[in-house]
Amino acid sequence: MGRLTDRSVKSAGEGKHVDGDGLQLVVSKTGKRKWVLRYQTDGARRDMGLGSYPSVSLLQARSAAADARKLIAQGIDPLQAKQAARKAEKPIPTFEDIAKLVIADAQSKSTNAKVQYQWGYYLGPVYCGPLLSKAVHEITTVDVAAVLRVVWDAKPEIARKLYPAIRRVFEHARILLRDEHGISMPDNPARWDDLKAMGFRAPTRLSQGSHASLSYNEAAAFLVDLQSRDAMSARAFEFLILTNVRTDAVLKTRWDEIDLAKAVWTVLLKNLKDRLYRKESFRVPLSKAALALLKTIFASRTSEYVFPSHRSDRPLSNMAMLTLLKRMNGEHPRWIDVESKKSITPHGFRATFRTWAEETTGFPHAVIEEAMGHQVGTRVERVYRRTDVLEKRRELMEAWAQYCEAKTGKVVSMARAAR
Repeated sequence: MGRLTDRSVKSAGEGKHVDGDGLQLVVSKTGKRKWVLRYQTDGARRDMGLGSYPSVSLLQARSAAADARKLIAQGIDPLQAKQAARKAEKPIPTFEDIAKLVIADAQSKSTNAKVQYQWGYYLGPVYCGPLLSKAVHEITTVDVAAVLRVVWDAKPEIARKLYPAIRRVFEHARILLRDEHGISMPDNPARWDDLKAMGFRAPTRLSQGSHASLSYNEAAAFLVDLQSRDAMSARAFEFLILTNVRTDAVLKTRWDEIDLAKAVWTVLLKNLKDRLYRKESFRVPLSKAALALLKTIFASRTSEYVFPSHRSDRPLSNMAMLTLLKRMNGEHPRWIDVESKKSITPHGFRATFRTWAEETTGFPHAVIEEAMGHQVGTRVERVYRRTDVLEKRRELMEAWAQYCEAKTGKVVSMARAAR
């Protein structure tokens, strides 16, 4: 059979048509035509595409095949060479380019709004500004150390989260550069051994600390201040205190989770911090005060969320309560943690509740732990446990609400209008 001609290329039917020395014209059922070079290297047969006809003419296909055969004669796989050339043409990503990928990946794996926010914040211009515009493979350990030194001793809590985030960017970059650009990054510039050689202390010495909390003796006075504020964030904060549930779950609460008739809030599994270990949602008994607050909000609701933001289709931001606290403390902070002298946090009220329950009530430890949303008992005990002590917890939460009312010397209305 002779070699192909321009006429035979145009008229060839479905199938493979050989030109010689491995070059073929492949015609599909639909009549589409493409050039393929079949060759063998290291004992393996490979097919290399040379383009489609008529974009690539017969003459051009023969020329490309000849170039490929020259590489094969030199022991070079032309397909691998083609892929390497394509990778080399791609612009090298900057630290910021890779950071965006890491941020998106981390945010997709968390339902916690605060955690999602922190990934973007730590890997953004505030802390990583000097690294953002640099080609990621040109960043050195000295560059990383300069960024970390700013916070390592002055803000250990920031450093504790910033360091692994930066290290993760370079781990991601190492794989992406290898697979998409053909560039090898043998070392991670955020490698701990190298940073340690530059004088950094072990990360384990960085204190995690605890959330600043208010003394339970001041809880009622705080609620009075809170209830004087005409803001949805203030109503959410009241609800958080009265239910002792974590901030993220409170902010994401929807009305279909609330059973006003049975005075029960069912926190969805996806909104629980320990959702990886739980098998079912968490039922929260609502005290009379919490129920009254919800009924007031329900009467003028505008959203499926109990505590919506200014946009009714979204819940309040995780920063809403912190911003409110900042306003409440003003220039002369009143609501502070006595021990740390720091401004209290919303999450710190869980410690306030826990301390009150342990020190002033006679409720069993298991009931208090369940009210904290913690796992109770050993693994074996949990296998046989068939109750979440809902009614016992209802008594506990009612006692907490009444305590807050009694400490002011008057009955405090927990159900101020939600504006």
